[in-house]
Parts: sequence; C-alpha cells; structure tokens
Amino acid sequence: MPDHPPKNAKNAHESLAGQVVAVIFQGEDTGFAVISMKVEDEGFVTAAGSLGSVHEGEFLRLHGKWAKHPKFGRQFQAQWSEHTSPTSLDGLEKYIGSGTFPGVGPDMAKRLVAHFGDRTLDALEGGTVNLQDVPGIGPKRAEALAEGFQEGRERHRVLAELRGFGLGGNHASALYERWQARAIERVQADPYALVGDLRGVGFQTADAIARTVGIPLDSAVRARGVLLHLLREAGREGHTCLPEMQVIEKLDQLGLGQESIVEGVQGAIQAGRVLLVSIDPTGNSVPSSFEEPSNAGKAFYLNELHESEAGLAEQVQRLLSPGDDALATPEQVLGAIERTAFRPDESQRLALEMALSAHLAVVTGGPGTGKTTTLRLLLEILAAAGSYEVKLASPTGRAAKRLQEATGFEASTIHRLLGFDPATGGFRHNEDEPLELDYLIVDEVSMMDVQLAHSLLQAVPDGARVLLVGDADQLPSVGPGAVLRDLVAVPTVPTTRLEQIHRQGAGSGITEAAHSILHGEMPQAATTPSGNGDFFLTLIDDAEQAADMTERIIAERIPEKYGFDAGRDLLLLSPMYRGPLGVDELNRRLSDRLNPDGEEVAWAAPLRTGDQVMVVRNDYDRETFNGDTGEVISIGKDKLIAEINGSPQHYSREDVKDLIPAYCVTVHRAQGSEARAVVIVLGNTHYPMLRRNLLYTAVTRGKELVVVVCSKSALRRAVTNDFERTRFGGLVARLA
Repeated sequence: MPDHPPKNAKNAHESLAGQVVAVIFQGEDTGFAVISMKVEDEGFVTAAGSLGSVHEGEFLRLHGKWAKHPKFGRQFQAQWSEHTSPTSLDGLEKYIGSGTFPGVGPDMAKRLVAHFGDRTLDALEGGTVNLQDVPGIGPKRAEALAEGFQEGRERHRVLAELRGFGLGGNHASALYERWQARAIERVQADPYALVGDLRGVGFQTADAIARTVGIPLDSAVRARGVLLHLLREAGREGHTCLPEMQVIEKLDQLGLGQESIVEGVQGAIQAGRVLLVSIDPTGNSVPSSFEEPSNAGKAFYLNELHESEAGLAEQVQRLLSPGDDALATPEQVLGAIERTAFRPDESQRLALEMALSAHLAVVTGGPGTGKTTTLRLLLEILAAAGSYEVKLASPTGRAAKRLQEATGFEASTIHRLLGFDPATGGFRHNEDEPLELDYLIVDEVSMMDVQLAHSLLQAVPDGARVLLVGDADQLPSVGPGAVLRDLVAVPTVPTTRLEQIHRQGAGSGITEAAHSILHGEMPQAATTPSGNGDFFLTLIDDAEQAADMTERIIAERIPEKYGFDAGRDLLLLSPMYRGPLGVDELNRRLSDRLNPDGEEVAWAAPLRTGDQVMVVRNDYDRETFNGDTGEVISIGKDKLIAEINGSPQHYSREDVKDLIPAYCVTVHRAQGSEARAVVIVLGNTHYPMLRRNLLYTAVTRGKELVVVVCSKSALRRAVTNDFERTRFGGLVARLA
C-alpha cells in the first residue's frame, strides 16, 4: 500500500486516519462516497471524496484537506485514500468482518479475534496452518479463509496504488478485475492505453496519470498515445484519416521531439494500431513505414477505419461490375405507372430506369422531390416483374419505421437486417454468410458511416441489386466518413438527382424554405405563428426572451392553434447543448412546463416520471434502437421503467445513460426523424454550429409545420455559411 501521496498531489495536504463507522452515501457509478469516521483526538468526523468501494469497519487513511461545506458544515475532503490496519481488538474485529475479505463475515471475525487477539492479521497472513488452530475450522475452510484474506489484501494494495495514480474508484476496480496485480505494471508502462480500453477515461486523464507515474512529456510512449488520441478524435469529428503532416505538426506543438515522434509512430504502426498509407492512381492503399515526415500526400489511419474504407471501396467496385439486363420490361414499367395513377417526371423516370438496370445506384434529392413516391413505384414494378426477394432498411429505428409507413413494405434497421450480435460486436451476415435477397433498398443513407456501409455491402450477395437513397445536402453521418456525398461525387457510380418539387404542392412553405436555404437565400415567411401557412420565422435577439417564446410556442400556441400534442407531435431542435437556447436548458424548461408533477430520483436525474425520452444506443436485448422515443413511467431505488414503442423497458443505474430527455434534441440527433411540427432555435451563441446544411436538415424534419425562433444575424449566418468542414478520407480517390 502506498505510504505517500501521489506525485501529482499538492505538497500542502493533510491526512486523516480512522475507522469507518457509517457509509452515509456511496455512488456506485462514480465512486464518490460520504462517510463518518472515528478519529483519535478528533472524535466522529465526516469525510467525502472519491473513495471507491468502502465498508463500515474499515480503517482508512485519507489525504486531502479540511473544508466547510455550505450545507453540511465541517468536512474532510479526500483526494485519495489508502487502507490501514486497526489498532484495537474491537476495531480489528469490525475490520476483518466488514465484508472486505471474501468468506469472512462478522461471526467468523469474532471467532478469529477471540482466538488470536492482536495477532489475528499475522495469523491470516500465515495461511492455513495457523487458521486450523481455531476450533471448528478444518483444512478446507482454513484454506478458503486464507485465500480470501490474501485476495482482499492484494485487491486493497492494487486499488490503493491505482487510486494514487489518479484513477477513480470504478475505473480502478475495473482494471483490477481485468488484470489483477498486473494492473499497476500496465498502467505504469502505458497509461494512454486506458483511453481505448476503459470507458470513461479520456486523453486528459491518461496524460495526468502519465505525469504521476513519471512518464516524460517528451517520450515515445506519450507520442504514441497522442497519435492514437488524435486519430480517435478525428473519427469522432467524421474523418477516416488525417494527413501525415497535420499529425506531425500537432505532435511537435505538444512538445514532442523528432526522436520521440519517430519512435512513437513506429511503435503504433508495428503494434497494428495505426497505418500510414498513400493511395496510388489505381485507388489502392500503399502502406508506408515511417522514418521521418515525408510531406508526400500520405495519411494516418486507425487500422479499423482503414479496413472499413478500403473494404467499402472494394465492395462498391464489386457491385458496380456489369450484370444482367433490366429487371423489368418497358411494358411492365408502363403497367405499374398506369395502376398507380402516378405520373413520374423526367428525373424520376431516369431514376427508375437506373434502379432497374444498375447493380448499384444512388437516388438523391431534397424535400418534396418525390424520393418516397419513386420508391413506391419501383416496389410496384418489382412486384409485377417477378418473385424478387426485396429488403428495405434504414440506419435508425425511426427512419426504418418511416420507410415502412411510406412504402407499405416491411423495413428494418441495418443492424437488425445484418443480425447484430451484442456479445461479439459483429454481424451474423457478412461475405461468408450473405443476406438472402435479390434487391436491397437503403433509405436515409446520409446517416450511414463508412464502417456500417462496409458491413452492409459486404453482406450483399453477388448478383443482387442495391439502391441507396438519401439527401446528399443534409448533414453527413455522425460517424466517420461521408458515404453518400462521396458516392454522388464519383462519376462511375450511377446517380440520379431528383429536382422537381412535388410534395405538398408548389405552395408548401416548408419545401420552399428548404430550397431557399439550400441555394443560400433567406427563407421567407409570416413574421409570427399567427399567420396562415406552414413555415414561420419568429425573430428575437435576446436569448432569454427567445427561450421564453419557444416555451410558449410549444406549450401554448401550437397546441391551441393546430391541436398538436406537445409531447408527441412536436420536435424541438437546437444546434448545441449549452446556453439558454441549448438542449439541456430547453429540456429543463419544458420538463417543468409540460410535466410539472414529475417525480425525480437523484440517481436518474435529470429524468423524471412522465418525461419524454429518447434512446441513444441500439439495444438488441430490448429491441430498442438509437432514436426511438418514449416516456418514463416510474423511477424506483435502483430501476427506471420507460415505455418505448409501446412496451415497458427496465433500466438499471448502469444503463439509464442510454436514455436522454427528448423535449429538445440536437439537429444531429434528429437525423432520420420527422414530426408533424418542428420548432428550431438559433442564437448567436450557436455561432460555431451555424451552417447551411444544419439548418436545411432541421427544416426538412417538419411534415406539417416548421417554426424558427432566432435572431436575424444567427439566421443569416446559418443560411450564408455553406462551409462544410472537410472530412479527410480516401473513398473518392479509391473509387475514382
């Protein structure tokens, strides 16, 4: 056990040793605890801090400082802790029987202390021979007690060391469970490896631990850690790779020398974590070694993203290869048109011909241009032309539900279609076990990242056809890559862009506003929601006043004028989480306004009973998917029940993080969703996110009504800013 504070602790600190007499509060997820301790010369004191798992009867030495809590008075605020041995027989008995040591309860602790007295710990340390001296303890029981004691001691030692490095209680416990005593050695050798292996540990935490364990700022270990961090962050920002020189410049800015950079990069490449590649004129990746920066157009990839991007390009090329004749004759196409009484425009006719002849094709177009109507006609033609096995899919549950309702054909999420296995994180259907289908239609492809696209296309059997449908002008996927945009940009991929507006007639304010925004023009509408039409602007400069107005529009004006249900028919969108017009504050306001009687339990906050919620992770055990919505039914001591898609779902403390309040969501979260009425807030504080494709995506979520509450300058910024941050990737080069 450490007998000194961690290297990153402040020099001026105090320590406090005593016995835990009561655990007042213990956060299972955070490791934060509030305890009452009996301390010599101090009496009973209260201490709080990240103490990990703590039991009554344990003896602790806390390191930190005294402070005065505004509500609870004088407390010792612990920065880290270590376990110590008790000094009295009574304390010894409580310590051994506290639950710290497997197999030793209060009764056994009493028997051991009665027999060995102050030599009890030495007896336990001595093993089975000593313990067999106690009446009633045989060889097997003695062996189990000795092993349990050693396990407890070892666990305390390792956890104390890990906590001394700056790891929280839960993270320390997770590492011990995974690596046992080797956890200390592994953290000391490379704390940056925790970022990829331990959920909740970010680069800043790993960097702080590295300083604590003595890893120099200019070291190959840190260079490798920074490189992996930069590439992971790039993936979260939508990139599949980063240019070589950009990475090297960043490493240099962080104080890493040339020798450390070269050694660190080489180490990451040799370990198979990173690839440095250039893409040759034929579109193939050419792996490179790394001796020094070359400035030769190379790029760093995480290995898994390189595999997905290269694999996706290979699958696209496979499906683009010339195939059979068209799936339907001109007579069958004409007959389907006659039966549906739908007269496709020229671009829709081209889309149908392409979809019936090409093995891989893309249909794109804005709102109201007839993408869904064209799909329905295509399905009618395929049904009339033969017994083809047709499957429909979308990236999210909500998008799949919309596709099914719009076409009348069964649709599923891509994950469900491929047979996702949560145990392995992979799919049942792949190139070795392809899907059983003749024709695959995928909607909302703008939401599909490079990894999902690769998994999907490699599961398409030879000879099958694929039609990818989506709006290439919308926001790209949250994950890495810009698959739809890249495919549209490649001349060899058959693509039809639908241009003519059909939906809701030419007089639709929503459609006209969306197309105005797309062309960089300010949308026109009535100045208040009291006028006629389906698209309105409410211009307010002050953010607090705009938040008040948004609350009134959702809670009063739209329900009263249109009869919409504020909880089920409305979707409120904001570009960012923070600030008076951010998602968090608007969710709080609307929960209070629309659900004033909701009951709250601290562990589930900010969720309350009666709140609208959204699922943010695909869960195949529950059959709930990212984007599904529902309502919180009840919250108990350790369980939250929410009704999702008409079925009650139980969420523990651990998995309640899979739900977020859904009165307001970000525009990115709303991709693939639609609502009868959509309210969009744009403020000057949203400046970093105000882009044309974000506003366009938000407006096109509304089916019957869209209201934009904004300052004029924020609206103008969003409309005129057509800059789309470059997404680094090689898919276009591989295909072109």
